[in-house]
Amino acid sequence: MGPGQTGDRMAAIAWIALSEDPGLFQARAFDMSGALIEQRTAPQGSAALCAGWQAPVVAARLHPDVAPRPLPCAPLPDAGNPDLPALRQATPPEIVHPAEVARIAGLLAAQPQFDGVVWLCGATSLWAHLSAGEVVSVTRTASAALLPPAARCDGPGFAGALADCLSRPERLLRHLAPVTETRALPEAATGAAAGAVLGADLAAAKPWWLGQQVLALDCATAPGWAALGAQALSAQGVQVTQGDGEAALVAGLATFGGRT
Repeated sequence: MGPGQTGDRMAAIAWIALSEDPGLFQARAFDMSGALIEQRTAPQGSAALCAGWQAPVVAARLHPDVAPRPLPCAPLPDAGNPDLPALRQATPPEIVHPAEVARIAGLLAAQPQFDGVVWLCGATSLWAHLSAGEVVSVTRTASAALLPPAARCDGPGFAGALADCLSRPERLLRHLAPVTETRALPEAATGAAAGAVLGADLAAAKPWWLGQQVLALDCATAPGWAALGAQALSAQGVQVTQGDGEAALVAGLATFGGRT
């Protein structure tokens, strides 16, 4: 890189997107055309991600001074400060984190008439009912957060355990028992654990997807989970589409940034 090129690159930054998912903090720098210039990732809460960048910041992170907005409501406020508010459901109590709100907003920016359920497949699963451009209600399940790092989602025991726990979710802990022991495990045990968790997740959320149009969005905290979930729902006869959670997040923040 020759003299002045670093400065030219930094000068090209038009805006910065910050997002916070559990255990993951990301910063992205974009130019005026919306093209990604640079992306940085660090553990949650890192304050050095934007070092050297000079541009307006749009953030999807929990902020103590930004009050959540009550459901039902549109995912984005009409105007406000650069920190996207969370959403709050009163009964049963639930918080939709700003990065999740941004993904929902990005979906609606691309499909404003979408009426159905969006499934955000991260460390936890968020199921959100959308109608008339609003988030109507939500529910959350533990999902991939239950899995140890060694669990294989494509192990040979995956499909059988998924079917078992989808019909009999009370068997979840039976399938998880082997992976709680500190010893080398066969792929069948770790695959079965992943399948059992996904099956129990779908069983718990059945009132949300049964008879609904579902869009499954992946999240960086649980790579591959949306694809597995979409396949499992499709096998149940559900009209399900897999979407790009990263693109939805950026689109939602860009739309919010245009309002602020």
